[in-house]
Amino acid sequence: MFNTLKTKTFGRYFLYIIVLLIIFLAGVFFYNNFQKNTKLGIADTGQLSANIQETVKIPTIKKVTLLAVGDIMMHQAQLDATYNKKTNSYDFSSFFKNINSYLKGGDIVYANLETPVAGSALKYSGYPKFNAPTEILAELKNNYFTHVSLANNHALDRGAVGLANTIKNVEDAGLVGFGARVGSSTSPSNGSSTGSSAESIANYQITEKNGLKLGFLSYTYDTNGLTLPKSKAGMLSYINKEQIVKDIRDLKIQNVDATIVALHFGIEYKLQENASQRELAKLACDSGADIILGDHPHVLEPITFLQDSNGRKCLVIYSLGNFISGMTNPYTDLGGILKVEITKTESGGVESGGVASKELASSTISMKPDFLATWVKRGTNMDGSKYYTVLPLEADKIPAEINVTSAEQKRLEMYRDFVETKIKANVRGVDL
Repeated sequence: MFNTLKTKTFGRYFLYIIVLLIIFLAGVFFYNNFQKNTKLGIADTGQLSANIQETVKIPTIKKVTLLAVGDIMMHQAQLDATYNKKTNSYDFSSFFKNINSYLKGGDIVYANLETPVAGSALKYSGYPKFNAPTEILAELKNNYFTHVSLANNHALDRGAVGLANTIKNVEDAGLVGFGARVGSSTSPSNGSSTGSSAESIANYQITEKNGLKLGFLSYTYDTNGLTLPKSKAGMLSYINKEQIVKDIRDLKIQNVDATIVALHFGIEYKLQENASQRELAKLACDSGADIILGDHPHVLEPITFLQDSNGRKCLVIYSLGNFISGMTNPYTDLGGILKVEITKTESGGVESGGVASKELASSTISMKPDFLATWVKRGTNMDGSKYYTVLPLEADKIPAEINVTSAEQKRLEMYRDFVETKIKANVRGVDL
């Protein structure tokens, strides 16, 4: 019995040993396979990483901030308020001192220069035939303005000589003017000329900023019945549908990233655009314009966007209103600053060996609009002298030292409601 038990015990131990040996060999087998698979996984991951690296696109983002305001006008009351008899000079610094901090952030700051700046020999005056001192151009430059449209219905208030003088004075002040030119040709120039300083202001102007190439065009509906001599008929750009289409397409051939078109059109003092304005804006958009800046009505008209046949969006403001003027009619002291962030996103294509593929490179342009309404305050200084200054419309942005009367407060509330419901409503929260 003892021997039988001993034999049984030995058999049981032997079985245990066999089972343990099998488990050990299985463990070794699975471990070796695990190591092999892990190594393969690492190799595969490395190859995957290399493949990913070959298809990574290198994006480059370039941005320009465009600020656009409406009419810069010079009525007689403004001239009187800014004239210093002792120095026989004009000081326009009060115009922009309360708004220049909002202009400072613009890479390009645009205005419609709705007055000739033709020199003292042609006499300074306000409405109906304007002529402003050159000090206004220096003040624009000092307050961050870079570009001015010269094509408007007051461009010929001092005739062809006055227009030529204005073109030269604008350039001498360091500003870029467009919509008018001086040259030997009687037809509009097809680009920025080279040669004399006056010739450099052509029918369109191309500005390169922050790596973006922007094209500017400007046209007016009329010049109050005043005309140029036949020999100088090409000095000013008038609204002509065929010419607008051609000019925009010419800019596109020159690979501009965005085209900005200023249109002097519409009906004075109307708070809503008309069918003719909509038609011209659509024509410009369909031809390739990206931003359309309207002026002439002297009041704000809606901001909106249009689409061409390919679904591309164009930003339109039918009238930017007056930025600074001596007008007193309702809404003529209301203007604004249209802000458009223009962003170009470029893909360098597939990178292989550190070299970007040009064949696969692409770029897209996007626009983000915003709007700050402004108000022209007419006041009296402590010494009894008059002043004009542009202020933000928003109550919490008006400097505390500015005395706003109860009548003005009531008008400003009306303006604020108008801007929110009629001007900004169509583009609020929309990126183009």
